[in-house]
Amino acid sequence: MRTARTSDSRWLLLVLLNSGFIQAGVYVVRPMITYRAVDLGADAALVGLVGSAFALAPLLFAIVMGKWVDRGRDGTALVIGSVVALVVTLGLIFFESLPFLFIAMPLLGIGHLFAMLGGQTMIANRSADPKYERNFGLLTFYASVGHAVGPFFGGVLADRGGVEVDVNAALWFAIVLFVGAALSVISLFPKTHRVRLGNQIDAGAVRKVLAVKGYKSAIFVAGSSTAVVDVMLIFLPLLGRQLGFGSTEIGILLAVRALASMGVRVVLGRINDRFGMKNILNAGALVTLFGSIAIAFVSDFYLLALVIAITGFAMGIGQPATMAWVSRISDPDHRGLAISIRLTSNRLGQVVVPAVAGSIAVAGLGSVFFLLAALQAASIAVTSRALRA
Repeated sequence: MRTARTSDSRWLLLVLLNSGFIQAGVYVVRPMITYRAVDLGADAALVGLVGSAFALAPLLFAIVMGKWVDRGRDGTALVIGSVVALVVTLGLIFFESLPFLFIAMPLLGIGHLFAMLGGQTMIANRSADPKYERNFGLLTFYASVGHAVGPFFGGVLADRGGVEVDVNAALWFAIVLFVGAALSVISLFPKTHRVRLGNQIDAGAVRKVLAVKGYKSAIFVAGSSTAVVDVMLIFLPLLGRQLGFGSTEIGILLAVRALASMGVRVVLGRINDRFGMKNILNAGALVTLFGSIAIAFVSDFYLLALVIAITGFAMGIGQPATMAWVSRISDPDHRGLAISIRLTSNRLGQVVVPAVAGSIAVAGLGSVFFLLAALQAASIAVTSRALRA
């Protein structure tokens, strides 16, 4: 059988630290890539394509990577993901061209996916069932810490006054974060738990995972939730430039969103126990829907920060709740694969939605946030149908 579930211990803290460092680094790099793309002559449509490139390679390889992780390599995946992100960010400092952005972003996405697969699989396999919401809530809590720390300090370091941005100053900070990510889990590298050959993935495993009742609905909701966060990460810098905000102010807005998401994740287990998964997912999607519409109309910085704080609180529910949903309904022997397919759905949303958002942004950046509202409406419909209880 696969690794027995163990009580929470040092391994969980290391996974959480890695999540914080990795997410902080990625959330420094991605807004900076928007600035660099614009400085290199990209319009809104091309910015959307560059942003979606982050998820392209992971979309193609996530299932293969999930099978690989399922053979007891969760700790190895954490280290590899951290090192890949580090090397790619170094490349971004020394190669400033649009073609290189289309190479670097998929590679960064692969590094990010390796780290996410390793951490989520380790938590899914080593956590007791009653602790799923708590442990996945902690994982995404630490991710939200990274989402707040990265953009805020990255924005401050890059700010050169007005709308001028020193992208490389922020990228060096991201490199420091990725070094921290690698060092935090290096002790897990030789201590991964192996599985017997009999537990390896057979040719029909993907179909078996997809056939689980409620699984397709769970991954659609997860993908919708991820796409909303992704589009805001890519297009808030563009909106900020349009409104005359500097990189520090955009960093503050992104940090506010992350801190609000972090707040709900601290209490996710308790509110899930009280209200149920269906209710909390739908409530989060509904508030996100109205918040996205409001962002399209608000131009005052402080009012925008308030709207993003409320919306960010609601946005924080989707990811940890769907992680628990997928883990609970999946076969333990195929859990890494189930998580990788879920992440594939996330990546599909991260490829399609930013690309579509970029194409419709020619009608005005507000249309991007109407697209997010429509996506949340679809998420509510799917959740209501799948979780009738």
